[in-house]
Amino acid sequence: MTQLKTIRWGIAGTGAIARQFAADMRFAENATLGAVCSRDPAKAEDFAGQHADVTAYGSLTAMIGSGKIDAVYIATPNMVHRAQALECIAARLPVMIEKPITASLDEALEIRTAARSSGTFVMEAMWSRYLPAIKAARAALADGAIGTIRKFEAEIAWKHDHDPNSRFFDPAQGGGSLYDLGVYPVSLARFFLGEPDEVEGSWTAAPSGVDMAATLRMRFGGIEAHIACGFDRNGSNRMIIEGDTGVLVLGPLFIKAFGYGVYRSRRVADFLQPGERAGGIGRKLLQRMPLPGAARHDLRFEGSGLQFEIEAASDAIRRGLGEEPDNTLDDTIAALRIINTVLKSPPSGAWKP
Repeated sequence: MTQLKTIRWGIAGTGAIARQFAADMRFAENATLGAVCSRDPAKAEDFAGQHADVTAYGSLTAMIGSGKIDAVYIATPNMVHRAQALECIAARLPVMIEKPITASLDEALEIRTAARSSGTFVMEAMWSRYLPAIKAARAALADGAIGTIRKFEAEIAWKHDHDPNSRFFDPAQGGGSLYDLGVYPVSLARFFLGEPDEVEGSWTAAPSGVDMAATLRMRFGGIEAHIACGFDRNGSNRMIIEGDTGVLVLGPLFIKAFGYGVYRSRRVADFLQPGERAGGIGRKLLQRMPLPGAARHDLRFEGSGLQFEIEAASDAIRRGLGEEPDNTLDDTIAALRIINTVLKSPPSGAWKP
């Protein structure tokens, strides 16, 4: 492939995330949507009909063999990620897999081994790593915007009523709050801070056996990180990084951050950039005013934000890379290992509605 080549993507799956991916494709450079496949041909045809020059297929095998695509985005349920990824790898077709790459560490390791043995590009779709605000915040931290980092804190939680058949709660579909939500702050903590020296945590069990909510504590040298996630509540959905000279805040919603703030103290940060449940007209007006000890960096974008991972993956594929440097399979597996460390311990209790 040459540097000037536009990567033609095929999507496996027709659900909400597949539609979001397709919609954001129009904001991505050097990438286009060429095909979609589904086990239900009618769903594939309906999906394709909503986009120009997109061909529908009744199977992944047919789409891979069509010659109309250069890469595949797997947007199917977690339980089929492994088989579909391995099929793409066997065909030496680059593939991006919706997070979590699998809900099984062993399956993720199998995918990594197969990808590296064949030299095929594989990437987990950890889209938040590629947002302009996340990348700018990382650079600001490296430049000493808040001095020496001392503390990392993140909460991500949305209330879901328990339904044993829902993907959120079904063990067979890789359910649980850590795999669905907690994987984001775990991945981003490593993105900002590196590899943790210590990991511990606890979780409460939903009636179906998966984690309804979880907390993690990690230590990165002298930095202590606290992460919380859950389906039992609506959380602050904010990320806070404290240093010895200031505080950096992402969100809410930090996984889709449109910017970040740097403040002289935690008190100022909590007032001017509070969690998702906080509001008030006065506070919103203050957020737009220049104030001493506060600097807001606006990095808004069109669409949902998936275009940035599409561009990163497409660029890596054009360059002939086996992995995207800012989001390698080692990064993916390290996050799964952290989650497994928590989940291998017995639940601290059962969730009660």
